[in-house]
Amino acid sequence: MKSLIASGLAWVGFLVAMASAGADERILNYVSDIEVAASGALTVTETITVQAEGDQIKRGIFRDIPLTAKSAGGRSYRVGFKLLSVLQDGRAAAHFTKENGAGVRIYIGEESILLRPGTYTYTIQYETDRQIRFFSSHDELYWNVTGNEWAFPIDKASARVVLPEGIRATDWTGYTGFFGATGQDFSAQPEDNGRAVVFSTTRPLSPEEGLTVVVTMPVGSITQPTGTRKLLQLASDFRIELIGGAGVLLVWLYYLWAWLRAGRDPAKGVIFPRFKPPAGMSPALARYVFKRGFSGGWVALSAACLNLAVKRRLKLDDSDGDMTISLISEGSEGRKPGEGLPRGEAALEKWLHRRGDPLTLNERNGKSIQLLGSTFTSAITSENHNVYFRNNGGYLIPGILLSLLTIAGLFVFVPVAENEREFLILLLFFSVFATAFAAVIGLLILQGARLVWRLMLTFALLSVALFGASLLAGLVTGALSTMQAVPVVVGILISGNILFFSIIGAPTRHGRAILDEIEGLRLYLTVAEKDRLNMTGVPDMSTVHFETLLPYAVALDVEKPWAEAFESWLASAAGSAASASYNPHWYSGSSFDARDISRSVGATASAMAGSFQSSLPAPSSSSSGSSGGSSGGGGGGGGGGGW
Repeated sequence: MKSLIASGLAWVGFLVAMASAGADERILNYVSDIEVAASGALTVTETITVQAEGDQIKRGIFRDIPLTAKSAGGRSYRVGFKLLSVLQDGRAAAHFTKENGAGVRIYIGEESILLRPGTYTYTIQYETDRQIRFFSSHDELYWNVTGNEWAFPIDKASARVVLPEGIRATDWTGYTGFFGATGQDFSAQPEDNGRAVVFSTTRPLSPEEGLTVVVTMPVGSITQPTGTRKLLQLASDFRIELIGGAGVLLVWLYYLWAWLRAGRDPAKGVIFPRFKPPAGMSPALARYVFKRGFSGGWVALSAACLNLAVKRRLKLDDSDGDMTISLISEGSEGRKPGEGLPRGEAALEKWLHRRGDPLTLNERNGKSIQLLGSTFTSAITSENHNVYFRNNGGYLIPGILLSLLTIAGLFVFVPVAENEREFLILLLFFSVFATAFAAVIGLLILQGARLVWRLMLTFALLSVALFGASLLAGLVTGALSTMQAVPVVVGILISGNILFFSIIGAPTRHGRAILDEIEGLRLYLTVAEKDRLNMTGVPDMSTVHFETLLPYAVALDVEKPWAEAFESWLASAAGSAASASYNPHWYSGSSFDARDISRSVGATASAMAGSFQSSLPAPSSSSSGSSGGSSGGGGGGGGGGGW
């Protein structure tokens, strides 16, 4: 008999354990009482009864309440919030709050006290304002009762909306389901002659499903803010534009000051044709000064190679299809490598001398070519840094810091709902990329053009990028949102930094004078032969004169008109026989065509830069409511869970 009783008790214990294991944590009942004051303030009392099993609900629950709402036009703004009381089973409960830019989280319970499995009822009472929406035909409360971010199912949810004394509801509706759903699984009936409306769900809600209610009132039921209060609200609502606008103004004013102080070019002199390069200036250095720096440096290196070949210190040969550069030993007895050469060309000749073997421009020699390019450009830039122009890069640092501070302010202070926060981050990245791409493309397309044209194209492309970003924000948020100001502000800031980066550098006075000479030489190299004859003091064209200035023509991107002028002179001065007899000593190969000197010489000289660059090794990769609404819309909302 005792064994039978013991066996029975064991089975009962087993069944109890199984029942406990099968129990799940959930919200048994969610009751919300919303009292609307004539001023528009809401007093909300939420009574939440939960089944706790020690899984997620160990010490108590937490409740997330958003601190943002949307106007009828879709603009997000911050609402007021004041926590009045927190109860657990009718008694004051220990609690604490944590707030971020999107909302406040209320933790109920104590860190050191664990709850026993069972049923607990939590009551949270708080005040909030700016939750009433004003239309031309009615005033409206659009309220997300439960929120759509609860981790638990809700067996039953209800809400009782009480309007101010003397005000009667003219219409009401509601929505159930996941965020954005338009389910109608609820019942609603008026009470107190229409002053109150009670809503109840007609089915359990799954985790992340919620109940949203809408109650409309006659126009003027709620007092709208006026005077100073309204002005303060407008400042709060438009603080993203105020922060962004102030940041943009500061950045652009700073850059204007920096440009006036350090970025303005000295006055340009009179540009007239010059028949020789500035004294002591090599073709590579002429390009460095003309372009205000090296971008890769391969054209400058090609001009240097050509200049050494004209001086009979190098030989260029593409007989085998790839250009090969080799030193010429004839006449070099007793001469040290680099002796008597400008610094860049000296570095080039010394490098080839140390190599010992000719250098063929192909991918097999990619690393060697990369090293040569670095050695060559370093030799020129180290000697001429801040001599001819100053980059003034230090002036960019405060502007960049101000821009980053403004963008950070946009992110921290923009009043968006929690479910839009991830989109805001994505929008920021998209705005940065689209703006930078548009600005850089605009500046590159018109590189060297007048500033006004560069500005016009840059901002034309920028407007397209910003329109796309704003349109994306509007499509996602469904209306004109505060977030649409984000790409505009970000775009103007980034374009300003890129623009001023391109113009903040300026020539020195010495550099401006040298630039005048270089531009005069470039003008001479582009003049047609018939116009050259009308110049005073122009030197006679000859093979030596042509070859001496050809490296400068390559460096200044005018080798084609210079070669055409030479070809025209050959044809007119000595006839076609002289033209056919021209064969440059500095080049050998099958590409040269004596019948088309301008194409052959120009193509051979300018193609070297492409050969250098194509030979480089590939970079390695590193590892609403009555007028349309849905569940989750309106004010309120949020969600919660256990802790």
